Amino acid sequence: MFSSAGELANMLVTSNLIEAAWAKIPELQRGQSALPSSVQTMVDHPTPKCTIVVFAPSPDSTQDALSQGGDLVPYPKFDFLCTKGCPSVSINRAALTLFTPLYTLNKREGQLIITGQSLGGSIASLFTLFLLSSMDKESKCRPICITFGSPLIGNFGLQHSHWNSFFLHLVSDKDPLPTLFLPSGRSAPTSSHSQATAYKPFGTYLLCSELGCACFDDPDLILKFLTVASSEVAGGLQVVVDYGEILRNLKYRAICKGPRLVGERLTDPFSAGIVMELKTIGIDPAKHNIDIGRMEKEASDLTRKTNKASEAKKLNDRKINMVWLERYKKKAGDGKKDYYDCFRNERFKIEAKIQWHMADLTTYWEDMVAEAERKPQKEGASFRTGWLQAGTTYRRMVEPLDIAVFYKDGGRDYINSERSQHYKLLEQWYEEAAKPPTSKELDSKKQKVSVLLTEDSCFWAHVEEAILSCKSLTNANSTPELRESSWNNLVKFGEYVMEQIENYAVSPEIFLKDSCFMTWWGEYKVYIASPSNPCSLRFIQFIDFMKTGRYGVYGRSEVP
Repeated sequence: MFSSAGELANMLVTSNLIEAAWAKIPELQRGQSALPSSVQTMVDHPTPKCTIVVFAPSPDSTQDALSQGGDLVPYPKFDFLCTKGCPSVSINRAALTLFTPLYTLNKREGQLIITGQSLGGSIASLFTLFLLSSMDKESKCRPICITFGSPLIGNFGLQHSHWNSFFLHLVSDKDPLPTLFLPSGRSAPTSSHSQATAYKPFGTYLLCSELGCACFDDPDLILKFLTVASSEVAGGLQVVVDYGEILRNLKYRAICKGPRLVGERLTDPFSAGIVMELKTIGIDPAKHNIDIGRMEKEASDLTRKTNKASEAKKLNDRKINMVWLERYKKKAGDGKKDYYDCFRNERFKIEAKIQWHMADLTTYWEDMVAEAERKPQKEGASFRTGWLQAGTTYRRMVEPLDIAVFYKDGGRDYINSERSQHYKLLEQWYEEAAKPPTSKELDSKKQKVSVLLTEDSCFWAHVEEAILSCKSLTNANSTPELRESSWNNLVKFGEYVMEQIENYAVSPEIFLKDSCFMTWWGEYKVYIASPSNPCSLRFIQFIDFMKTGRYGVYGRSEVP
């Protein structure tokens, strides 16, 4: 990231994209005096497939907005950016004052470039976020936001957006406005310094100085640059920076560039590249206490991540793990017990490769679920939908084996005491997306039930708890209260199983002769004849289903 910061910046300034965006801003600003609106917009079509939208607040409205200070305020319309780790997103009050009347502006077709200078850039950023939030994830043509000398607009929550790559902010070290809401910056007279500490940059920054330019997206480094600029820029907020002149100079420098000198000799080319890019934007690593080692590590980590396979390929690779488990599942059953019971009773004989595949799958899905939780609400929902089927299959295949290990080792109450958070969330997302099956879908499930996995991945945990409840009933030392509680739990379990059977949500394997479930039934049926025990209609249906042996034809053409 850092070693190529200058090359990326030079590529950008020599392209026509930024120049085309900037050219429309002075054009709109020149016509503002004759226009009554506090914020002017221009929609230009340089080509049939490209639209440029420019925002430019009037000088008076800019001054009025800035006089409100640097307060950060919540804005419900940006809740789509919230994550579990950052449950609220706050926006600068001045930017919101100018933006709020504009958010209903119609979207444009084709490639869309949204731009503005100073607070016009803040409005452009907010408008772009709204457009991105309303687009389908499959959309191939997304807006690009380019701002010039725009102040920071929000808190830490903006950094979590995976839309950061659609934002490019040009900032000169001679421009006081981008430093406006820094604690040490040239804050407006009524700016709140306590809230200013919460401001964080987001997107990619093209940072400019007299020595050249470089692109960075590291928030801490960008804040360091802004802090340095804040301490050195002169002239106050009245300074107006001509970004057109800056772009022309940078373009000329990029085309006619000569050798760049670092100042001191470094043996490590990677470190030298980092120092070179920092000095290009006016930051002396020694003077400003920059941790080059940390930056090297971050750049190396990013390189490794970039070189890794795409998320889709990594998911596809997990199919190999699942194939191994499918093979084990088919081999494990001996016609008397299913793979859950085989794993529970013989797990120490299981080949190491199977356990390795289980661990690999679990590590992958723990990471994927954690990543989905970190995403903003809308992005996270789309992410979950795309990977949910694979995650559900994994949960139904692997969690029963985790349950087997837990109860084999003497555990109790797996669901409340041991169940992993990633299993809980995968189940929660599945239930949120699931719809009640139609009669046609239910009939299709009936025809396929013999090859389907049991839908509730915690089914065997319920069975194990039912076995423990049976033991409490037979234990002479059990108190009347414990026996009553155990009986009630068993009734609920019978109702639960009957509901699963009616929906064809359990595999016929649970009815194999030596399965845990049938072992439980053999112990439980001793107690069900007692007329003093309360029971429900569904419970009676379950008892009749089991006593009459109808489970023997479950999943076949006969109706249970």
